[in-house]
Amino acid sequence: MGDAVPHVLIVGAGDTGLTLATALSSAGLRVSTLNRSGRSIDAATALIGDLADPASLAGLPSADVVVFTTAPPSRDDQGYRIAYLDGPQRLLNALPTEPTRAVLTSTTGVYGADDGRWVTAATPPDPTRSTAEIVVEGESALAHRIPTTIIRSAGIYGPGRRRLIDQVLTGIVGVTPGMPARWSNRVHRDDLAAALALCAVHPSPPPAAIAVDDEPAPRDDVLTWIAEQVRVDLGLDPSPIDAPTGKRCRNHELKDLGWELTYPTFREGYTSVLATL
Repeated sequence: MGDAVPHVLIVGAGDTGLTLATALSSAGLRVSTLNRSGRSIDAATALIGDLADPASLAGLPSADVVVFTTAPPSRDDQGYRIAYLDGPQRLLNALPTEPTRAVLTSTTGVYGADDGRWVTAATPPDPTRSTAEIVVEGESALAHRIPTTIIRSAGIYGPGRRRLIDQVLTGIVGVTPGMPARWSNRVHRDDLAAALALCAVHPSPPPAAIAVDDEPAPRDDVLTWIAEQVRVDLGLDPSPIDAPTGKRCRNHELKDLGWELTYPTFREGYTSVLATL
C-alpha cells in the first residue's frame, strides 16, 4: 500500500460500518464511508452514493482498501444482488483506480448445514436459499476481480440490537424440552468490526474467515440465560421445530490472525447489552 497512510473506503455505514470507521480512524488510517444518506463518523469522511445507481457513484476518490458492510436494501433476491453481487462490481467500476484489496462482510447463511455439524471457513458453501446463492456468487465475483477476504458473519448483536431480549421479555419465545438442540451462532458488533479492521490492515489476511464467538450455543440455553438475567419465566415454544438443528461455526482463521474477542461468549455480550437497558 506504499508509504502514504492507507485510505480505507467503507461501503455501507450502518452500525458495524460506523464502528469500523471509528476504529480505523483512531488507528490513524484515512477513512471514508459511502452510503445513501451520508451517515458517517464526521462530515469529512462522508460520501453519498447508492450501489443500485451507477450514476450516483461518479467522482469517488481512490481507495487502497474497500470494506463492504452493506446490508441488503430489501430481503428479496434483488436486494441481495445490490448488496453482494452487482453493487460491489459497480463500486469497483466507479473507482478511479482498482483497490489493492477488498473485505466483504458475508454471512454464515451460505453454509446450508442444518444437522448440528461443525463448519469452518474451509467448508464449501452449500446455500439452501436463493438469497444465499446470490451471496456466494457475489463472494466469487469479487474474489476473481481483486484480492478479497470474505468475512462470513454469524448473527450480529450488540447495542440497539435487542430483539432476542425483547422476545424473552414479551414471552413470544420459549424453550423446547425433549427436542434436539437447535444450535445458534453469534458475534457482537464490536468484535465483528474488530475482525474487519484486522483484515483491512493485515499484510496477508486469509481468503475467507468466519466471524463468530467462541461458543456456539443451543438456542434454549441462550434464552434460558437471558430469562434468568431479566427475571422472567420462560414458557414452552408455541411453535417448536423438531427437525432443523442448525450448525456450529469455528473462528480459528481469525484467531490465528490475532483476533481477540471482547465478548467470547453470549454471556459477556448480553451482559453488556443488558447493562444499557
